[in-house]
Amino acid sequence: MLSFAFLISCACIVHGSKTTLHVVEESDINTLIGHTGDGILQTLPEGAQSDLVYSMIGSGEHANLVKLNKQNGYLYTAELIDRESTCGNRETCSINLKVALYSPKASHFEIVDVEIQIDDVNDHAPRFLENRININVPESTPTGTIITTVTATDRDSTEKYRNVTYKASNADVFGLQVTKNKEGIRMASLILLKDLNRESRDSYNVAIIASDGGKTSDASKIDIDITVTDTNDNSPRFEHSSYNVSVQENVTIGTVVLTVRATDPDLRDNGRVSYRLSGETSFFGLFFMIDESSGDISVKEDLTRISGETFQLEVISEDHGKQPLASRVNLTVSVKDVVNNAPVIDVNILSRGGGQTNDNLTALVPESQETGNVVAFITVTDRDIGMNGNVSCSISSAVFELQNVPSSGYIIVSKIPLDREINERYDITVMCADAGIPPLSSTVSIAVLVQDMNDNPPVFSKKSYFTSIIENNAPGIHLVTVSATDEDLGENAQIEYFIQGKRKGLAIDSKSGVLRARTSFDREKTSEYEVTVVAVDSGWPSLTATTTVFISILDANDNAPSFKVSHFQFFVLENMPAGMKVGQLSATDKDVGVNGNLLFSVIEGYKNTIPFIVFQDGIIKTSETLDREEKDRYSFQVKVYDLGSPSFVSTADVTVRLADNNDNAPVITYPAKENETVIVFSTNTVGSTVAVIQAKDADESGPNSDLEFSIISGNDEGVFAVDNTFGTLRINKERKLEEDESYLLHIRVSDKGYNKKSVDTKLKIILKYVNGLEQSGTGPRNAMVTTSVVAITVVAAVVITTILCIFRRNAQKKKKEKQNRAQSYKQSQQVIPIDAIVYKPTTTKQVTFTEKKVPETVNMTSSTTDHEDLDNMELYNSTGTSMFTNSLIECRKMMTDEDSDDSDCRTNCDSGKGGSYLDIYKLNRMRNLGYFGPKRPPLEKMDVMDII
Repeated sequence: MLSFAFLISCACIVHGSKTTLHVVEESDINTLIGHTGDGILQTLPEGAQSDLVYSMIGSGEHANLVKLNKQNGYLYTAELIDRESTCGNRETCSINLKVALYSPKASHFEIVDVEIQIDDVNDHAPRFLENRININVPESTPTGTIITTVTATDRDSTEKYRNVTYKASNADVFGLQVTKNKEGIRMASLILLKDLNRESRDSYNVAIIASDGGKTSDASKIDIDITVTDTNDNSPRFEHSSYNVSVQENVTIGTVVLTVRATDPDLRDNGRVSYRLSGETSFFGLFFMIDESSGDISVKEDLTRISGETFQLEVISEDHGKQPLASRVNLTVSVKDVVNNAPVIDVNILSRGGGQTNDNLTALVPESQETGNVVAFITVTDRDIGMNGNVSCSISSAVFELQNVPSSGYIIVSKIPLDREINERYDITVMCADAGIPPLSSTVSIAVLVQDMNDNPPVFSKKSYFTSIIENNAPGIHLVTVSATDEDLGENAQIEYFIQGKRKGLAIDSKSGVLRARTSFDREKTSEYEVTVVAVDSGWPSLTATTTVFISILDANDNAPSFKVSHFQFFVLENMPAGMKVGQLSATDKDVGVNGNLLFSVIEGYKNTIPFIVFQDGIIKTSETLDREEKDRYSFQVKVYDLGSPSFVSTADVTVRLADNNDNAPVITYPAKENETVIVFSTNTVGSTVAVIQAKDADESGPNSDLEFSIISGNDEGVFAVDNTFGTLRINKERKLEEDESYLLHIRVSDKGYNKKSVDTKLKIILKYVNGLEQSGTGPRNAMVTTSVVAITVVAAVVITTILCIFRRNAQKKKKEKQNRAQSYKQSQQVIPIDAIVYKPTTTKQVTFTEKKVPETVNMTSSTTDHEDLDNMELYNSTGTSMFTNSLIECRKMMTDEDSDDSDCRTNCDSGKGGSYLDIYKLNRMRNLGYFGPKRPPLEKMDVMDII
């Protein structure tokens, strides 16, 4: 082996040749298939063909079916080859091998791919799954119907031998339809070609033969036994086309007068026949009956009522198929008159729902407001002749009457309107008698029942319903039950309840009439509801009635009192006696009754700390005399509470400001008693400052503390003049002196309040005569004085500038605080201006200030409202306070407050006067306009804004 492997490794290897061979399946064992490489031998070297050795390499699929002769290279069958077992139904089937050819002499080695194709033979015949099948086919099956489908299979693997064909016997009645299924297998469907009639032929046998496409084709057969089943396709048939019979009127009930027969060729129930009379519900049909199985016709009732009559009845024979078929035949019956008879009354109830029950005739008549309602139609017959057959009828009723219908009979009609609610039943009797001797008569009784009509609407037990409920109720709570009745019956009296319109918060039970709350009510939103409830009966057409339900929502203490504003501001004059009314608190409560009754009081912590009394009705009064100079405002808290249970409380802030009453006179600080002399040199020119009168007033900033200066006496020649606003005393007139002169000036300082107060002082002025020599001698001294004055002036200017810078910086800092204070004033609607100035609206763009005397008891209230026109409102801020008054109050407050920014009020202010240039400018402006005169002129808006 080692040497063989070595030789192969040294040989020339060739690969890629292929040989195709064929073998027929079912060939005997050792059948020659062919040579592995006939076409290759010619290509080999001459020395290589003599010592070739053949061998199979590996084990290919189905290689065990063949064997190789290693010496000559021929392939033979090793087993009996069945193509279908080897490859199934594949169209191609082959065995693939690899054969090695090796020549030691020529050192040649080659691998050949060998494909052995297995050829199919027709070795399998088509086969059905069964040899015989039985099928039932109804005779009513339509032509073209597929009776059954059969399939024969052929195990051959190629299409040539699997191609099955079919043919059938009895091709005149049945035919074949060949189709392929999804797998491509042919199927044969047996189709009905002609109509079937079980009564003519009830069975068939059809043989279907299947064959394949081979030359020596084998065939197989399946027998189909077809049984034609019966359908109900035949009607019963009577023995005669019509029947006639005569019967005497006195024949006994139950006597058979005739027997009819009918036959049906169908089977079982389809051929079983029953009989009946089609006229059984007619008048004559009431006198005879037929046995449904035998066809015997017998007497059912006394025939004297139809004596002498000849009439026809219809006899019906019917089979018992699922869809029965029937035949009809006419029966003529003659009743022979052999006995004298009383009149016969026949009643035809015309009303719906009436009829005969237990030998009693009942008629249903609808109630109506009209007369002439027809109850029944009556026919009277008497088979006798002459007077014996002359019949007349009468009725025993005051409500109904008989009306003759010529040549027909009578009708029973109502004479008066029928009302079921008054009388629902009437019993009437109709009697008919002939004129024979003795007369014979007949009677019939009819119970007339008055049928209810929906003629009564529902009626509520009350025209209106009143109920109440406390707010904040739980949803679903019962409110009231409405009830209505209806005098009608049945559905006409069945009542349902509905709410008219949309009421989201209410619901009513349509059956019981219970009205409930669907939501929780809020009295503050809606205090009462008015609901219309409709009652509807179930009649046709339905009738309705309405009632009104009034629902009062009772108050619960669920709302706290609310002050109209969160911060009240009031003004009151100082020095007024105790008991002075300061103002009125106001609050509201959405609740009502006790829950809405309000009481006011001061918060506990303030009761003994403020000079005010808060009464339960909200009035605030002073409890003592107040002095603005001691304290100019009071702030405290008040509360309001309702009387509900539990009680609710709300609080508010109150600020009471004291209005100045000008109770302080000015105080002069210069000149003073120890310093009331001024020396002025004659060299001073006109306009030179002699002195500055300094004074102050403890009253509130404004007219009461604004000061004016004047010289009362001692200035007859007009040498001096004083600035009435600033108090600066200057030389007003040049004076030539030859010696010293002295002047004693009486100076008066007055405020500008309504009750003006003033104070006087004296100032002695010495005009010092200075001649030329004195001027030269005193030159150094004058120069020193001048230098001192300049230095003092410069220092004062620096100080004033520094103060102004500090004030301006603080002004920026306090600006926001002022805005906040203005906003708090705006929120209050109770702030009131000083009573000394009362605002009265006048024509558009013009306002008038009127001064009035202050009485002993003053109620400081605002004369402005939130609805005044814009021109007039410009005199007041949004809180209702005079802008002028507020300006003075604020300036005064800032001047007395160490931490406040008073730059707007103290700019260029002379602290000795107690006022400011701003105040002086305002007051001078008002004085120039004549405001302080006895008749105040109207102020134009621009003038007022200029002042403010």
